[in-house]
Amino acid sequence: MNRLLSVTLALLVQMMLAAHALAMPGSNELTLIANLTVSLDQKYAAGSITTLEQAEIALKESNAAQLRLQSWYEQSERACHQTFFVNDCLSDVKLQRRLYIVSLQRIALEAKALQRKLRIDQLDKELAQKQIKP
Repeated sequence: MNRLLSVTLALLVQMMLAAHALAMPGSNELTLIANLTVSLDQKYAAGSITTLEQAEIALKESNAAQLRLQSWYEQSERACHQTFFVNDCLSDVKLQRRLYIVSLQRIALEAKALQRKLRIDQLDKELAQKQIKP
């Protein structure tokens, strides 16, 4: 519990610093994405996805947030090409993206893993029933 709290706080601090560090068009969008990522990370903490319905919802929300982050990334990357220090700007944008994509991917992977497990359990149950009925 303490580890989860400290990781969440560290992520929050990084997100707040990241949102303020990037002063370019779309940084407001980055703040919104950061808030969304934190709320999804709290809503779907590790091990909290336990049903097929939760997994489907978590996967949809995570994918939507990832698409939003990717859109921000592409816009920011294009904006970097208009600045004097292009490479520095691109590095900052990539770093910002990496801060958030990890949590979103973890949620998606956990949801997909549960879906696979439940699907395999169902197939095993059906196979066991077929073997009993001959």
